[in-house]
Amino acid sequence: IITIPMYSVFCNVLPIVLIALIGSFIRKKWLISDEFWRGLEKLSFYILFPAVLFGSTYRLELAATQFFRLVIALVVSNLIVSGLVVYHQTKQNYDKAQFTSLFQGATRYNNYIFFALSSALFGEKGLSVVASISPYMIVLTNVTAIMCFVYYLPPESGGASKKQSMILMAKSIITNPFVIASLVGFAFNYLKIELNMGIEKTIDNIADSALTIGILIVGASLKFKINPDHMKIIISASFIKLIITPIITFTILWIMSINGISKSVGILFSCLPCASSAYILSRQLGGDPETMSSIITSTTVFSILSLSILVYILA
Repeated sequence: IITIPMYSVFCNVLPIVLIALIGSFIRKKWLISDEFWRGLEKLSFYILFPAVLFGSTYRLELAATQFFRLVIALVVSNLIVSGLVVYHQTKQNYDKAQFTSLFQGATRYNNYIFFALSSALFGEKGLSVVASISPYMIVLTNVTAIMCFVYYLPPESGGASKKQSMILMAKSIITNPFVIASLVGFAFNYLKIELNMGIEKTIDNIADSALTIGILIVGASLKFKINPDHMKIIISASFIKLIITPIITFTILWIMSINGISKSVGILFSCLPCASSAYILSRQLGGDPETMSSIITSTTVFSILSLSILVYILA
């Protein structure tokens, strides 16, 4: 079982917080061009993080049974949370566009923070586990999020048509560089294809810059102006994402007797804030981007505390 001292967790979370704050400061005071940050995010999404994923899956030595059990546990816990969020909607009856933001906020996770913290806390082995589960969780969270838009925001209420939504869903999965890089890495691993040492070092050097740049992007995307009218739904999303989800995930991992590095990575996954890409999807499918932006900021800020405490207690 992996035991992580509280001070160690704090010391590994702190640099990520500080780098994110630096990113936020740079975005507001120095490099204020939206075009610059969009370009940097594209670089991370299409080149830097795929290099991390390929390099990790290419060298993966995790036992297949342990790996698939972790994937199943996280899929089950994510679906349980999705069901609870839908049930919560029946009781609260939120505006449907706002509810899509609540759903995404409670079920989607920030890949950049996931990679950075896994690397800091668990090293290369933890990063390999993250690279292994990422394709599955990317597919799951994209599918459930888009299905939420299809159900709650039909075309007559201002949402995208089912055909548009299905095309976007297929495109978001098939063309996702994270999924492609992982599958190629798995293929190279399975077929025992060995890369030239120079190529390996090139991939490693590209990957080395990914984590810091990814966290700078997270900081730059934060928007601290929150509409008071949205406070109830923001608090609900943050509570579900940062408190309820880790408890449910821990319970599923315990029931399935998943321990060691897999358990620790699974707990870390459950404590992550919402993905910044949720804002883009909200805008594309007729949701409520303003509420979505506030939920992303809220879960990111509050995750600083919850990550430190919950990873220490549960992992």
